[in-house]
Amino acid sequence: MSISFMPYIYDAASKTWRIPASCATDDDRFCVNMCNSNALDVLEQIGFPDMSVSDEPIAIERFLDRITTALRKSIDRPSPAIETRTTRIDCGMAIIIGGRSEGYVGKRLHQIALMARQSRNVGATHIGWN
Repeated sequence: MSISFMPYIYDAASKTWRIPASCATDDDRFCVNMCNSNALDVLEQIGFPDMSVSDEPIAIERFLDRITTALRKSIDRPSPAIETRTTRIDCGMAIIIGGRSEGYVGKRLHQIALMARQSRNVGATHIGWN
């Protein structure tokens, strides 16, 4: 399972949120995806704990303000590394929980901030995640 952060604009005619056409074909620049647990850590850092899905996209400026605040708080305090863990259960199956490097959350915050700025430059007004 994973969570993707993406740009949106509101289409008043159809009363729906949509991905801007200029963003829809370039997932490398306009979509940041990560596993649920990592995304929840990122969301907690920007003040959206317990929000694995955004009910409605957030205005880009408000979103960037929260990310900037989180990045400033993390200066000289990188998120800790997490070791990869393997658990074997009775039937012989192994459950592997991937680790992450020190500073991973800050790197992802920076990546999302860049995506939001690039999205704003091509007409997006909001950022959402699901």
